[in-house]
Amino acid sequence: MENRKTPHSSRDDQDPFQIHDIIGHEGLRDFLDIESLEVRSRPVNWRVRRHSHASMFQLFLLSTGGCTVELDGVSHELSSPGFVWIPARHVHSLAYHPRTRGYVITLGHGHVFTFRMRCPEAAPLFAASMAGDTDLSEFDRLITFARYQPAMPDQATGTVTEALAQLILATIFRLLRSANTPVPSRRDAELVKRFHALVERDFASHAPVSAYLDVLRTTERTLRRACKRMGQPSPHEIIQSRIAAESRRLLLFSGMSAADIADRLGFSDPAYFSRWFRAREGTTIRAFRDERDTK
Repeated sequence: MENRKTPHSSRDDQDPFQIHDIIGHEGLRDFLDIESLEVRSRPVNWRVRRHSHASMFQLFLLSTGGCTVELDGVSHELSSPGFVWIPARHVHSLAYHPRTRGYVITLGHGHVFTFRMRCPEAAPLFAASMAGDTDLSEFDRLITFARYQPAMPDQATGTVTEALAQLILATIFRLLRSANTPVPSRRDAELVKRFHALVERDFASHAPVSAYLDVLRTTERTLRRACKRMGQPSPHEIIQSRIAAESRRLLLFSGMSAADIADRLGFSDPAYFSRWFRAREGTTIRAFRDERDTK
């Protein structure tokens, strides 16, 4: 696998896309570039040889055509509309179908660092290379906006570039998070639906998740994965959330005492119910009722 280091030269600063930009390019931390795939790939016969970037992140967007992309030694066949996300230091190569159309967005590591500081959830997604299908409409709007900006004073250029980079990264974050979420099956949906029905019937019993598994004829691992694929919390949290919702309803609308509600909901000790409610809702039972009574 070719990944050579060569001595730094003035050419490195002029062309950040050379194979030897593995050296670093610290001066490009706030770099942002949006370029047509055709402009970049036609001169090299639609093939980009194996290389990596030490401090830059790239998003390839294919609106027509397709390509074979190698990410860290693994080849992927990609058709349009699709995307390839390549973090810094990840080795990659691309072989496009002739006349493929799209764009490549290149971002300096400073922009990515800023976004990760503001959104820590993005860090693991941004660190992994990924390729897949996607709707490009959001990126089309951003690229059009970026390409047709009016001329501005020099002192404003950096501010606009930073704002645009963060907007692009927010869109990339949504894309990667969506692509990384497993697609639920019909079986997942049915299993979660049946679990909710059982919880609705029996939540006051405080039965653990294991008590539902025989009826559902499944394992806890399968149920947990189905909930995750459906974008729902864990099975245990589903039970606790239903108990909490009922406790709030009874506290607000039943006129029952806290002790009677605790008994209704299967809490053997009213004091434990009070502690449980405060830990979950962030307020005491009395404060919860008083706050709602004054509204």
